[in-house]
Amino acid sequence: MKQHEWIVSQNRKLSAMIHANSFTVTQTPIVICCHGFTSDKIGANQLTLHIANAIEAAGLIAVRFDFTGSGESDGEFAADTTIKNWQEDLRNVIGWVRSVPEFEGLPIYLLGHSLGGLIVLSHEDTGIAGRVALAPVTQPVENFQNIILGPDLWQRSLQGQTVANFLGKGFSLSPNFVNDLVENRYDPLPELQSQRSPLFIVHGNQDIVVPPAGSEILYDQYRGEKEIVRMEADHVFTSRHDQLTTLVTGWLTKQKSKIGTLCKGH
Repeated sequence: MKQHEWIVSQNRKLSAMIHANSFTVTQTPIVICCHGFTSDKIGANQLTLHIANAIEAAGLIAVRFDFTGSGESDGEFAADTTIKNWQEDLRNVIGWVRSVPEFEGLPIYLLGHSLGGLIVLSHEDTGIAGRVALAPVTQPVENFQNIILGPDLWQRSLQGQTVANFLGKGFSLSPNFVNDLVENRYDPLPELQSQRSPLFIVHGNQDIVVPPAGSEILYDQYRGEKEIVRMEADHVFTSRHDQLTTLVTGWLTKQKSKIGTLCKGH
């Protein structure tokens, strides 16, 4: 069952889709899915949609949404896409989920792909039950400067220009994005030092957009329960969605069974 919702964030409306077999649930994990840069809540080759459908089929609940300026949400991609804005959007989506009476007290997991992975990893809420990071950006300045935008567009953006046509896509990006990156130097690793919730990382070893080495460092440094899977896949897991969704739902189902065991123990 899919249900569309509008979630207010920063005085704007975010387009969200809820996947649930039933809204009368008990201890059913809710997985909030965060898309990547220049993507949306459907995802590249329907990646996010396929993940959400698989989560629903596994008996869990998925919430996928468009960040401000992406997909069907309010705002403009060029002006409104910043890490700071995306972090605020995720906080507001989590707040909305917790405000829904049917979802009260349910464990919340965060799942993010690419730049959405950075948002998930850097979220500071210690009440999150666990995180799934798919090909996550962990070194954003280096990643965008060297690969995603490239040195030329990065330099132009620093000089105050609006840049366009990066990664073979027709998007434009105002200087806001790069200025936010340079000013705040987002690094999820220090933030994660205080986190101990379970972490599941999946990265394709053929990823030329976000180097897999960042996920290896993340895995090595994380101090909580953790698991990493290295797949034969590119950045958007082309032709590997079935394998990926099986991995993700398997890990989430395992986490759900642990929650059930803990509840019975009390």
